[in-house]
Amino acid sequence: MKLQAVKFGDGFARWLRRDARPLGARELSQSIGLARITLIVGLVFLHYLEYPNSPVSPFHGMDVVHHPLATFVNSFILFFFFSAVPLLSLISGWLFFSFAEERHAAHLELARRIRRRLTSLYLPLVFWNAIFLAMLLLLFSWRPDAPLLDALNIRFERAGWFDYLNAVFGLTRHPVGFQFWFVRDLCVTVLVSPLLWLSLRHVPSLGLAMLGLAWMADSDLRIFFRADVVFFFYLGGWLRMRGMALEVGLRSTLVSLLAYLVLVALRAAAPLLLGGEGPHPEWLNAATRAMRLIGVLACWGIVLQLAVTPAGAALARYGGLAFFLYAMHFPFIAAVKIQLWRLIPAPTDGWMLAHYLASVLVTLAIALSAGLLLARKAAALLRLDERRQGARCRQSVVLNMGAWRGRRSVRPAVMEVPAPGHEVPARRLPAQSWRLVTSSRW
Repeated sequence: MKLQAVKFGDGFARWLRRDARPLGARELSQSIGLARITLIVGLVFLHYLEYPNSPVSPFHGMDVVHHPLATFVNSFILFFFFSAVPLLSLISGWLFFSFAEERHAAHLELARRIRRRLTSLYLPLVFWNAIFLAMLLLLFSWRPDAPLLDALNIRFERAGWFDYLNAVFGLTRHPVGFQFWFVRDLCVTVLVSPLLWLSLRHVPSLGLAMLGLAWMADSDLRIFFRADVVFFFYLGGWLRMRGMALEVGLRSTLVSLLAYLVLVALRAAAPLLLGGEGPHPEWLNAATRAMRLIGVLACWGIVLQLAVTPAGAALARYGGLAFFLYAMHFPFIAAVKIQLWRLIPAPTDGWMLAHYLASVLVTLAIALSAGLLLARKAAALLRLDERRQGARCRQSVVLNMGAWRGRRSVRPAVMEVPAPGHEVPARRLPAQSWRLVTSSRW
């Protein structure tokens, strides 16, 4: 049976890469950048959540009775981008365990990567949620009945001290910016990565099977919000350890995309096909999770095909804004929804869809514009800082030369000129500040 499984896996891998173009380092980096920005845009669509006039959550599926067209579209897009977090987690795991090719220094590299990931992920989580909490508390003190407060996962009128800790640090519940549950689970995954590394080295398939079963059973393994992140992170490391290439051909991309679109449509229409308004049957929840495996393959294949086009290459250059967009979009999109809903002349399906699209586009436009502006300001501050450092360095040279000519021993007024090859880098305060609002370590 094990031999048959190996043969099936090898045959499946050959089918995936049958007509795939070679994936070099440049193409891979470009594809990852494109995946980051497009998947985060998908999460903005997903976090629109339900329509203001709809009592049915899109996580349930379409509303058969009221506004079936608008609710079907909303639910369809939501279930399609359910693959965003799994794919981002898989990419993170594949990148994180890249030191597997140099096992002689694996323990040192593992410790270094844990420190870097925690710094570059958890500090922005705390920074952003502290800002959100402060602004929302000001709103609550000004207007306790503001509609935006109803969209939050914290109730200020009865919140205790531990609720505020969770709102900022995400210890046992989602932070106030609930999208940061993914970053929090990714941080916990990084903390337990030594255990994942041991499993990948000694019992890789057993570890994959156990985490896969936990994910399918919707278990949080006591320390996660959901098992999605740790399972797909491990899967990325498993692929890296096996030396499997990430190429996906056009034919396999189209087949997996078609299959995924059909499954997503069926899931969105499940209330119509199955009937009933009660809780979902457990098999439907399991099937919803399982279809993400096909979604990951389909979405990654699409990214690979688009990344080599001029439009895809241009869009991939904005991959550095993905974390900023991810951090900023909620609860901002909830506020945009409230304001734009007042402009809707009638709650029909057409106007509901227009509101859906407009809310997402306005959120994207403002968030991306703010990100680009901050990036340019940070770059300008950094260039100014470097020019100041250069001026001080030149001043030091003049002072040293004057002291030498006067045969007096004078200490440099600012800094000593370093020897070639040992230059002291300019202070990177603007860049360090920028890392609090954006991060490239997914």
